[in-house]
Amino acid sequence: MVVFNGIDELDDDFKGVVVTLGVYDGLHHAHMDIINQVIAFADERKTRSMVITFKPHPQNVLNPSGPPVMQLTTASEKVAILDDSALDCILFLNVDQDLLNTDSEVFVKTMLVDKLNVSKVIVGHDYHFGKNRSGKAEQLQDYGKKYCFDVDIVGPILLKNEPIRSSVIRSLLAEGNVEKAARFLGRFYHLSGTVVHGSGRGKTLGFPTANIKPDSTDKMIPSDGIYLTECFTGKSRYFGICNIGVRKTFDEQNRIIEVYLMDVDAINLYGHKFEVKFLERLRDEIKFASSAELIAQMKKDERNCRARIKKYKV
Repeated sequence: MVVFNGIDELDDDFKGVVVTLGVYDGLHHAHMDIINQVIAFADERKTRSMVITFKPHPQNVLNPSGPPVMQLTTASEKVAILDDSALDCILFLNVDQDLLNTDSEVFVKTMLVDKLNVSKVIVGHDYHFGKNRSGKAEQLQDYGKKYCFDVDIVGPILLKNEPIRSSVIRSLLAEGNVEKAARFLGRFYHLSGTVVHGSGRGKTLGFPTANIKPDSTDKMIPSDGIYLTECFTGKSRYFGICNIGVRKTFDEQNRIIEVYLMDVDAINLYGHKFEVKFLERLRDEIKFASSAELIAQMKKDERNCRARIKKYKV
């Protein structure tokens, strides 16, 4: 798969492509259904398949003073996920005020027609484009007739009668419901970061942890709590117990992400890249009356996790 950062990087090999456009945050089941249709039509027409997406999230540029939309997938994660598909190309467009103020028809004419000479465009039913999001999917069909390219609109995609949307997945993660979020995504939710030095408190309790600094400050973090996780660093895979929170028992203030790796002897991970997949939520973060009560609960959490990980080891 070829990755382009900006329309000016494109070459003539990508003229006549079958394309889809959207933020595609999460690359969840509904997103991948559309992308797989793009791949299939491109193969049928013996041309290339392309996803056009955006960075940063348009809403964060439109409303910089408001609460940011936290990402389900960073740009590098989108590339990694789509690289496992048969997609030919992903094009990232930089979101700035010039792009956001582009008239919908001007966007279609300059981008899809003049630059790409698209043969077919496939979008979701709720796709919007152009200044003030004035362009709608149905309007794109009108432009397709005018400029001689086909447009397919994909209707809502449901999972057990519930619509699959990035906003719904964010809400689930905000509740700590990583299991349901995984069903909507089609994969376990994950975050990547670097192992950094922490307070060393876990080691004194008999549960040494790897403290994770996420690669992106815009990455969505599940709600505070204790989670069963699958962790990767280099070529090594571990199961771990992840705590997200402020260490209530010790009245700390800074929110941390720390993982205790089970069945791992002393290992120096400082500075290493680390990926955490959230498998299940175990419980809320609790303020205990003493360190002894916390240690007893942590031992109980570990027994609980060991009973659960058998199904994930296959």
